[in-house]
Amino acid sequence: MEEKDNLLEFDTIEKNLEHTHKQYKGVEAIPIDKIVGSLGRYNDFNTEFLPQGDRISAKYENVKEAMLAGKELPPIKVYQVFDSYFVIDGHHRVTVAKKELNAAAVDAEVTEIHFDIGLSPDKKYVCDTEQAKKFLIRLEYDAFEKNTFLKNSILAYPLRVTDLTSFGKLYEEIVDFKKNYNNGELAKKAIVYSSLLWYETRFIPAVKIILEEKILDRFPNRTYTDLYLWIQQHKYYLSQKAGHDVGFDFTKEDFLKKYRKLKFFGLVPPVLKEIVHGIQQELKGK
Repeated sequence: MEEKDNLLEFDTIEKNLEHTHKQYKGVEAIPIDKIVGSLGRYNDFNTEFLPQGDRISAKYENVKEAMLAGKELPPIKVYQVFDSYFVIDGHHRVTVAKKELNAAAVDAEVTEIHFDIGLSPDKKYVCDTEQAKKFLIRLEYDAFEKNTFLKNSILAYPLRVTDLTSFGKLYEEIVDFKKNYNNGELAKKAIVYSSLLWYETRFIPAVKIILEEKILDRFPNRTYTDLYLWIQQHKYYLSQKAGHDVGFDFTKEDFLKKYRKLKFFGLVPPVLKEIVHGIQQELKGK
């Protein structure tokens, strides 16, 4: 049996990140058989950043219906590592294209990872999805750290995530914070100063609530930074709906209430769901 090395010996690359960079290639048709993994959070949470549960199939059916009807959907987003692709956004579109349309290719926004370190032609490199995901997150963190100087080695609460694009979302929040905080007083301040102020006044207080109330216990294998992002995104959704800022505490309670409901209904059998629904309807009629 031929012995294979993991992709690019990730430990070596992580020690030489300055020799690794990303190149945005734009939209192009990529071979579906070269897509080797989905690295996004989209199988776990919906657009409101609540757990999908049994709603995954509904989303799939909606995408399927649109694509079979010939509707033009946005291109998927992928990272390209050598000749393999990892989906960041668009898993359902890939599945429909492959299983329902028998398509050979799909349109994608491609960001290619380039490696400037030496590679041995004698080795056969294979793409391991989980290792690639961890490496790409590490690459995103490296760019985030260089822009903000928020180094995990010196932070009281290190920024650790399990989803791709999370550090990009954190950076966008910092930029928005810099723009809007205190009527624009930070506008002339460096992004580094704004990053530190954002970390001290927004991130740390939220994380303390998450940890003190043991909210993280309900989300195995996730981090407080993941949860912070999900709650902040849910806060944006609720605030847009309400027409004003609903606040972190209200969002947290709403998030957990809906999470518990979705988790419960994701576990009970379909027949029991119908019984529960029937009881609820009877109670409403009384």
